[in-house]
Amino acid sequence: MKKIIVGTVFLMSVVSCSDFLVSEPVEQISIVDQLSNKKGMLQALNGAYYQVRFTYNSEASYIYGDLLSGNIAFTPSSTSIISIPTRVVRIYNFDDQPASSNISGIYSSSYQLINNVNLILQYADALPDATDQEINEIKAEALALRAFSHFQLFKYYAQNYTYTSNASHPGIVYNTEPLKVGVDYPSRKTTAETFALLQDDIDSALSLIQPDKAIPAGESKNFITPVALKAIAAEIALYRNDWQKAYDYSTDIINNSGLQLTAQSDLVNNWGNAESIWELANTDENDSPLSLIYTFVKAIGDETQTWPLYSASNDVYNMYSQDDLRKQLFDTYNISTKSSAGTASLPYHFTKKHNGTTTNIVYRFSLLYFIRAEAALHLGNTAQALADINIIRNRAGLNTLNSITIDVLIEEKRKEFAFENLYFFDLMRNHKNIVRNNGCISTNCSPSYPNDKFVASIPQAALEVNSNMQQNPGY
Repeated sequence: MKKIIVGTVFLMSVVSCSDFLVSEPVEQISIVDQLSNKKGMLQALNGAYYQVRFTYNSEASYIYGDLLSGNIAFTPSSTSIISIPTRVVRIYNFDDQPASSNISGIYSSSYQLINNVNLILQYADALPDATDQEINEIKAEALALRAFSHFQLFKYYAQNYTYTSNASHPGIVYNTEPLKVGVDYPSRKTTAETFALLQDDIDSALSLIQPDKAIPAGESKNFITPVALKAIAAEIALYRNDWQKAYDYSTDIINNSGLQLTAQSDLVNNWGNAESIWELANTDENDSPLSLIYTFVKAIGDETQTWPLYSASNDVYNMYSQDDLRKQLFDTYNISTKSSAGTASLPYHFTKKHNGTTTNIVYRFSLLYFIRAEAALHLGNTAQALADINIIRNRAGLNTLNSITIDVLIEEKRKEFAFENLYFFDLMRNHKNIVRNNGCISTNCSPSYPNDKFVASIPQAALEVNSNMQQNPGY
């Protein structure tokens, strides 16, 4: 993937649309030259998608929601010793620090991406060789990427929407224009202001988006489509407790997208691909960063067997009954493990969700049933909430529930979306405590809500560059 460097601005691009996601060196060119024609604009947009993949699927970013909430346990090293990996030790202990943050890369990469899409938006209207429809689609996808990136930043760096009664607590810096280092020093918006800006970007994108994607390469599900945009909108509405919008967006997708849930007969072997709404493409070498993080791969021939650092805690694994088909989405292997009682070969459970046949799914159809169910429950439509949860349960081979509460819904969602980076954020939205029992070796296994450390620290570099930046309380 090429980087076009102009001062402090990075635009990711590719040689051509057919040479998809190939890394090659490139000469320095100006922003004006890069974004002065449709080809250069599409190269920059494609680069933005690549940077979403790089940021969203980075190790510390993607494991965050499962690691902090108790879905993840650690595996022993080749010397049979279990320890916390250095690169996640601070977030695991709820002790992330500004000068040594485990997730500072999420912050810097996300704002770099936002600056890049803002440049795309700044120059798109002036394209001389693109139709109005093509320009509108470029802008719609850029606006959606801007909303999505700000939304992800909010999850990590700001307390949930209802942390204060009027959402007046600090949200995030929300950039709607390209920034010049040394000139622009934006301050954080309140959480209410953050979500108003998110909705503005969503509404603008919805008004512009076309049936056909902007980049004439790759599969449609690798890019922002109208359905993917509505899925982003539905989740943002859910996090805002805008139950009616969450219900309406999710119902629209369920009824009108033409998508279907993965069939029960295909659930174990093809759990996600069949119902994928938006997924981030692998490179031409078909490498999946999520597969490297989570998947146990057997050694071939004389190879030395290695395994992922992360396995399923018994807290989550034991939630699946024997007749739950989703329990078959785990591989179990015995690994030599040292403890105070000696060394023993113990079973470890590894998710198969991110194996080589599954790409990097951001949104899948099942999520919309949970969004609608939660929204319906808060709107007093218990029958709809129960029906939606039972559809997911029945597909997994489980019996029908006769009643539903928010705690039951959260538990059902935990089972459906384990190792998809959701559970911690669901707990925070619903003001729940963290309970990490089996396999927890943290210095802070079960912190209670509310808690300053349930959000990460603003990285020190951001504080030094921006005198208007406000650090999160507790750091």
